[in-house]
Amino acid sequence: MALSHHLISFSKRYLRLAIAATFVGMLACPNAALAWKPTTHVYLGQQALNDALDDGKVTIYRVDYQNGKVLSKLGDYPVDPTILAALKAYPAQYRAGILGPDAYPDILTGQQVIHPSPNDTGIAGGSGTWLKYLWNLSNSPGNNTPQKKAFVTGYLTHAAGDMYGHTFINNFSGGHFVIAPPGNAIKHILVEGYVDKRLNKQELNANFFNASIAGVEDFIYNNMIDAKPGSYLDTTLLKPGGGGTEFSIPRIYSTLRARLQRDIDAYYAAKSDYDRRYDDKVRKAKACKALDFSCSATKLYAEAAAIQVQKGAYVTANGLTVTYKEYWREDINSGLKAWPQVSDKVAKALFFNPDRKAKVEEAKTILQNYVNNHLISMSGAPDAVGQFAALASKLSSIIGDVLGPLAAPIRQLKANIYDAIVKSATGMSIDELKAYLENPERYFDQVFSQGAGEHVNLQTFNKKYLRINDSGYTNPSESFDYQQFPAAYNTATISKLILVSKDGVNQLLTDLGSSSRLKESNIMLGFIQTLDGDNEWRGGREAPTHPQQKMVVAENCQAYKQIFMLQPGEQPCQ
Repeated sequence: MALSHHLISFSKRYLRLAIAATFVGMLACPNAALAWKPTTHVYLGQQALNDALDDGKVTIYRVDYQNGKVLSKLGDYPVDPTILAALKAYPAQYRAGILGPDAYPDILTGQQVIHPSPNDTGIAGGSGTWLKYLWNLSNSPGNNTPQKKAFVTGYLTHAAGDMYGHTFINNFSGGHFVIAPPGNAIKHILVEGYVDKRLNKQELNANFFNASIAGVEDFIYNNMIDAKPGSYLDTTLLKPGGGGTEFSIPRIYSTLRARLQRDIDAYYAAKSDYDRRYDDKVRKAKACKALDFSCSATKLYAEAAAIQVQKGAYVTANGLTVTYKEYWREDINSGLKAWPQVSDKVAKALFFNPDRKAKVEEAKTILQNYVNNHLISMSGAPDAVGQFAALASKLSSIIGDVLGPLAAPIRQLKANIYDAIVKSATGMSIDELKAYLENPERYFDQVFSQGAGEHVNLQTFNKKYLRINDSGYTNPSESFDYQQFPAAYNTATISKLILVSKDGVNQLLTDLGSSSRLKESNIMLGFIQTLDGDNEWRGGREAPTHPQQKMVVAENCQAYKQIFMLQPGEQPCQ
């Protein structure tokens, strides 16, 4: 029918933006801006999980800071009872949480809104504000379930991995991820990809890849996607027009829904006003007394009837449009509620599966199904399209009015949208990106012999940093020992401390001879401002625009050096 063609023609132009943005976020952005690849993130978090579950405690060691060696046990520290119960019952939710903003609410929103610094996003406190928000929610009534606690604990663990992983990778790339010059992005991808290929493959069994958001879907939707007007998500974390939100599916569709709701509310408010005015006339008419010539019941009833005629005309002119918008709003609600599962499936297809392959075609299929089942109707073609044939001549105007400025990026899209956006996001086509991801060892020596960052060849990288014997990639089965790889060891150590209660961390500080005390309810809160930077534990490499604290252990340099190792890219404390 004519309406259906008109609707879908307009909607698909909009959808190409949404789908492409989503696809880029899930394929290009995460691999470009990660510190560790998701498998490495989970591998290092799993070390903390294994330690916690064997006896309910985590073991912290004294180390040789300068030479990167484990010396002796400092002590065993009890895991917070609530966290321990959550990890015992729901380790799969913990692993899903470790995928963190590389997967939830979706990769693009995670990379462009949750990872960056306050200067880029306009969020006071940056990444740390997101972490505290999620942590506090997991302790609040209605959200303090063990599934959600396990997930959020994992989310903080992801941030810990980024903190040390980016310090390591930025050392070789010359700085945090940027697309120009392209050498920076390539170096990020090669380092993270190569480190990931050197994981102990014997530990990557089917259970390792068991990550689940069962019991957490509503938490993700309510607190990371559903940016209702006036909510903290809407006003602070995912603000309309905020840095990085241009292609965020949660932000785009929350904005569209709010505009629809505004129009719907205005319509019913106008109807109520007609009813109020009608009732007022009728009430006054009934109050007229027989000999009160200043009060004409006949006139008042006539005026009341006229108001009813006006209301009827208003409803005739606007009622169907508002019903259309109500269906549109409900389709947005349905699609946004489905988004956590879609993001979860796509993330696992692309970078967290037992085959350790980027299953691009599978991810495309998942996304295309989401398009067919949700995004078309979310973008202005409600499922009940047949009811609105009378609106065909007005539809373009209705949709355009709702989209407003969101329609502008649509006109910029070209025919080869996937490759165009991937290239604009990374400086590389999808084929180039896949080549670097799948075979980093082939390009390592050439890329790291030039440009910004430390120059190193594969043989030296293996021996000096991963501390393995392979002179190149002649023995793919050889893996690094995380206890001999400082950046990985530091990640595992802070991952353990995330599991320890405030009192337990303060006991650790006492054992280290530090007078500092943890004021936050978790060691990962209150200091980190970006997941993309480096040296965040000590206040960042450079003084930020926004005041920044140190991680509590780093407030005392000697305490820090007793349990963390010196790693490439680190600016040592004094």
